[in-house]
Amino acid sequence: MSKDSLPREGSVWSEGTVLNPFTDFGFKYLFGTEKNKDLTIGFINIILKEELDSPIDEIEFLDKELIPSVEDAKRSVVDVLCRTKDGVRYLIEMQNQYYRHMFDRLIYYNCDLISDTVSRGDKKRYGDIKKGFTICLSNFQIENNGQIKNEYKMCNTKTGKVISSIIHIITLQLPCVNVKNIAKSGKDYESLLALLKLMTDRKMGITYNEFKKAVDEIDVSDKIKRYFMDLICKAALTRLTEKERQEYRDHYFAVTIDDVIESAREEGLEEGIKEGMEKGMEKGKAEGIRQVAKSLLAQGLSLETISQATGLSQKEISKLS
Repeated sequence: MSKDSLPREGSVWSEGTVLNPFTDFGFKYLFGTEKNKDLTIGFINIILKEELDSPIDEIEFLDKELIPSVEDAKRSVVDVLCRTKDGVRYLIEMQNQYYRHMFDRLIYYNCDLISDTVSRGDKKRYGDIKKGFTICLSNFQIENNGQIKNEYKMCNTKTGKVISSIIHIITLQLPCVNVKNIAKSGKDYESLLALLKLMTDRKMGITYNEFKKAVDEIDVSDKIKRYFMDLICKAALTRLTEKERQEYRDHYFAVTIDDVIESAREEGLEEGIKEGMEKGMEKGKAEGIRQVAKSLLAQGLSLETISQATGLSQKEISKLS
């Protein structure tokens, strides 16, 4: 890797030193492009370390639009879709906003992965259907249990026995990741997620040397450390072409406030269902405003801008980070 491709030591951009991996452009650039294919392979191997029989060494990126086998059925466009030489498919989604029926959405994705491996009229035996992994990184808790990593398979609800492994959904709940404990996370995937969250920090303008120091202190193998440093270097804004930088800026500052508000409204609606419509909607409205502010903060907007958009004080907003 050339010296010019590294972040400038001590440099601080208004957008940060590295790409924010939780923006649409940043996530797809790092984990959904041919030139960064090794980052995708490493990501899958780290996240699925306990689920894979052996590490994968090659992938093929696929069309990110899933075409359903049923005519007029809903088409899904996902963030990253790839498969290995054995036909196993891996779908990776990054979700910043809360959606109701999130599990239904992930199940629909996974079923699309499975149905897409068998053509209509195919004589293939059902036992030959290739499994699909659906991995969802969420900036909210899909299941409010405080767990970073959750796995879902088809099982017998009485015995707990897994009856089929072709549907395999994994959620990674980023709010449960403790960045302050990055040096002693305990598991490789926890360290990776903590590093990704650290890459979103725009308050201190973290420099390349500070990232390097953080990686050096993480209790993982040298191989994983090299992967982490490769991730940081490839995320450096100085590596982007001018066109890519402009595209990133456009994505970075084009915050879809309407989507955030709709997400907050749905959270309020669920509270209303649980606690009574009037009480729940009032609570949901206040929580919704906080969620809007928190999302805008994650997108890198200033405290002053967020305060004007939400009506919250800058002090209140700073406590949300």
